[in-house]
Order: sequence, then structure tokens, then C-alpha cells
Amino acid sequence: MCNEIGVRPDLLEVVKAELGAPWMEGAPFTPKISIRPSDETPAVRLIDGQRVASNYMWGFLPPNAPSRKFISEYFTFNARDDKIATGRLYGKPFREARCLVTVSLWYETAKPPGEKKGTRCTVQPAKGGIFVFGGMWGPWVDPETEEHHDTATIITTTPNATIADLPHHRMPALLPRDAWADWLNPKTSVADLQDLLRAAPDEWLEVMVGRPKPSGVGEQTSG
Repeated sequence: MCNEIGVRPDLLEVVKAELGAPWMEGAPFTPKISIRPSDETPAVRLIDGQRVASNYMWGFLPPNAPSRKFISEYFTFNARDDKIATGRLYGKPFREARCLVTVSLWYETAKPPGEKKGTRCTVQPAKGGIFVFGGMWGPWVDPETEEHHDTATIITTTPNATIADLPHHRMPALLPRDAWADWLNPKTSVADLQDLLRAAPDEWLEVMVGRPKPSGVGEQTSG
């Protein structure tokens, strides 16, 4: 399970340069070293055939969700790759509403067998840049405030050796550059989509004990 991610100030330019996705006009961009479910996270989807980056509430909410508490009650900030194609909640967005969730890092807790207390670790790209996760999105209107939100979930898959050794039994589904277009393409078959969801090579990841310090102007730690 991935329940905390982080976004650094340089992500905006990396997303534009590497994914060809400009930031949606008028949408704020607030880098945060700690993003939790129900917070906003950057993601990219196709709008009128073009890649556009913007904020998404982290945690998928179906249109009939009564409140954002649905996210924590049903853990919809993650979606298992082995259940999304046929499940009632994710079947349709998996076929019709996919996105790329873009982050600078994510957090795991290393807790070897027999240890009472775990150690928080930071997982970041071994060669710099950002992580691009397979995701799904959906629109939601808060029935109390009538405010519109785009919501998104991060798909998880079986772990590679680096994450399994922490130990953890799931990890975000990282997509390589040559998979981004197929993931966003509405014509990609379910079988081909499922084939893209696999453990990332170990050499993509660098695991650091502890948490990083804010590194840029305007970068928040939480909240």
C-alpha cells in the first residue's frame, strides 16, 4: 500500500518537458514533501486529445460517494492491479478514465520480522527526475459544498526485490516512458493495459532511510 507521496518544486517543469503536459491554466501548483490521501496530487490525462497536468484529489471517488471519507473507509487511494479490470468500482475508469500520477518520491516503512517499530524510508528515482504511476481518475461533486473535484487513485502491483525486502507486498505501478502513450490512449485494450502493470526494475529505485528535508522555495511539509 502506498499512503504517502511527495512532490518537489521541479516536478512542474519535468512533467512539461518529459510528458509534454502543460499545467492547466488557473490551477495552483503547491509542492509538498508530504501528500496524504484526500490531499491534492499532480496527474496527467488527455483533454481533447492533448496531455494536460493538473491537481487531483488523491483517492478515487465515484459520483455517488457521500463524502471524501469514502477514501479512507474503502482505501481508494490505491487500486490493486489484479482486481481493477473486473471490479465494480474501477472497471469503467480502468477502461475509460486513465491518468498518469506524477510524483517526486514516495514513502515506505521498513519493519523487519521481529522488530516492534518500523523505520520510515524515502523511495526516490535512482537517476533523478520523477516517478510516473499508472492511475485512474473520476469527477466528483461534494454533496455538501457542491464543489467539483477531479479524483485519482494510484494502481499498485507486485513488488520488486527492493520493496519486497522492506518487507512490503505491494508497490505503485511505475510506467516507463514508452508506456505513457498506450496508458492514456483510450483505444488500448484491457489485456495490453494489464501487461503494462508490473514491478519496476530494482535499478529504478533508491531507498533512503529517513525523510527528506524541503528543498525548494514554497515547498510545504504537510497540510
